[in-house]
Amino acid sequence: MNAPENFSYVIYGLRLVSDRPIPGLIPIESKQPAPPDLSVRFNSDKADAAQERSAEEALWYTTDILDAQGNPALKIWKGKNGGEYSIRYSHGLTFLVNAGLTAVAIRHDEPMPAEDIAAFLLGPVLGIILRLRGVTCLHASAVTVGGKAVAFVGTAGAGKSTTAALFAQRGHAVLSDDIVTLLEREDSFYVSPAYPFLNLWPDSLAMLSVAPSALLPEYPNEEKRRLALEAGHSKFQREALPLAAIYLLGDRSADPGAPFVAGLAPQDCLIGLVANTYGNRLLDSAMRAEEFSVLGRLAKMLPVRRVVAHEDAAQLLRLYEVISEDVARILGSSRA
Repeated sequence: MNAPENFSYVIYGLRLVSDRPIPGLIPIESKQPAPPDLSVRFNSDKADAAQERSAEEALWYTTDILDAQGNPALKIWKGKNGGEYSIRYSHGLTFLVNAGLTAVAIRHDEPMPAEDIAAFLLGPVLGIILRLRGVTCLHASAVTVGGKAVAFVGTAGAGKSTTAALFAQRGHAVLSDDIVTLLEREDSFYVSPAYPFLNLWPDSLAMLSVAPSALLPEYPNEEKRRLALEAGHSKFQREALPLAAIYLLGDRSADPGAPFVAGLAPQDCLIGLVANTYGNRLLDSAMRAEEFSVLGRLAKMLPVRRVVAHEDAAQLLRLYEVISEDVARILGSSRA
């Protein structure tokens, strides 16, 4: 029999190989003899299901987000012996992850579009795997300014993706959306590229006056739309870049002085970063201690600012100008 075809990608700094094309990712040619960082197998066979049922598992994590029936939308089970993870969504989608965090097998109870599966794989599932691998991740989006990465950090609905799209419309490449990896190299932190689109709510698309032609086809069960970064004036940054600054997005304000950028005391910088790490509820005490150490070094090394945007969408251009001017000052002072 012929060997299964492999499709290679790079995402979040991981070299990923899949037995099927993954919607939304840009394939790469890979002739490397070394094994990939992560292999993905769609529609794992009945043997996987039997193995899952027979394995002794313990409930390891339950989300506080509920589905339409009032049940937890996500539960993660962990094998008591081998340490495998079973990431199960309440609508029947399961990701089986081996103990070494190097292989993912995907199962679903009912037929499911590949786009729906990819939405979970490229976002929360890879986010979980990165955290379990010890990679510190911010709940953030990142763009390029002056050859460096700039991150917009915040809780859900804070405007991370909207701000990244605002910069993309003005010619800045986008590195990542929703998850920003922090990879420490010598005296810098680097951000790795994710996928070549931004996930935006319909009201954000209206605020930004995004043309329908700039959007990728809709995912069947997703309310958000995907703004393509390989078309029009938007661009996708395919190489990792050093992080130059972090902007914490706060509540929008009707203050006549908004939008504005304000400095933060060192302690407030660290508190803001700790509060906005991705998947922090997954960590054990040792992992939390390491994360705190990483973020402490980050807060001392890089400027962390607070951003207050105006609640009036007409002020979006001014928001871009305010942040851009602040980044220019930071980059100028670093070269001095």
